[in-house]
Amino acid sequence: MVVGALLTLAGMIVGFDALFYGTDEIAKYFLSLVPLGVLVVFTGLVTVVLTEQRHKKRQ
Repeated sequence: MVVGALLTLAGMIVGFDALFYGTDEIAKYFLSLVPLGVLVVFTGLVTVVLTEQRHKKRQ
């Protein structure tokens, strides 16, 4: 999940900076990494939720 968050954050920061400075090709490349980062975060979250151990409370 951390890798996906870092990928998303880096893609947004570098992509928008490149967009504002006029380098459109670099901006398109880095902004296209944002959905990939979100997908990695979502996959990690689902994996953690589905693989956690469930403990029943006995009374």
